[in-house]
Order: sequence, then structure tokens, then C-alpha cells
Amino acid sequence: MREFRVHHDELEAAGVAVAGVSRETPESNATWAARLELPYPLLSDRDGEAARALGVMRPVKIGGWTLELMRRVTVLIDVRGVIAATWSRVRARGHAREVLEAALRSGPT
Repeated sequence: MREFRVHHDELEAAGVAVAGVSRETPESNATWAARLELPYPLLSDRDGEAARALGVMRPVKIGGWTLELMRRVTVLIDVRGVIAATWSRVRARGHAREVLEAALRSGPT
């Protein structure tokens, strides 16, 4: 998240809108966004509907329980709503620049 904050102006200049998504409450996301001084929104997917639609939900079994957790994934969506690229193994350092470069290669996002 911090990498995207650092490179936010470059991403925005390239036409890339950044948003984070979590299963936390909107209030919790607002607290994190303020604490990390993020210039982009953190959106709430409380019921996991968006995560399931994108295929990023993973079941984790603990004893007799099964929890659904979101995998950390970056998705680049173009202006037509088509997924242009995805990253499921994300290294924090350099990732925002990697997304920026992919966005510039793929055209308007």
C-alpha cells in the first residue's frame, strides 16, 4: 500500500486509478487509510462478493472450521472493465512501478 502511495502521482498521471479492497469495515479501512496517509480509497468487501468474483478468496481449514480469506492480489483493469494483468505473488518493493509499467504497455486503464 505504501508503494502505491509513493508512486501515486505517477500512476494518476498515467490514468491509473488506485483502490485497495479488504473485508474490513469501512470504518476500519478509513482508519488505516488515514494512518498510512493513503491518497487513494480502501474499499470494503465485507461479504467477500467481489473477492469471490475475482477468484481471490481462499478457504483455510482450522479444526472443524473453514475461514474464507482474501489472497493478496493486484488486478489491473482497463477502461473497458477487462482485466489487463494480475499479480498474485507480490513483492512490496518495486511493485507499484511494475503495475505502472504494465498499465503504460496495455494502454488506458
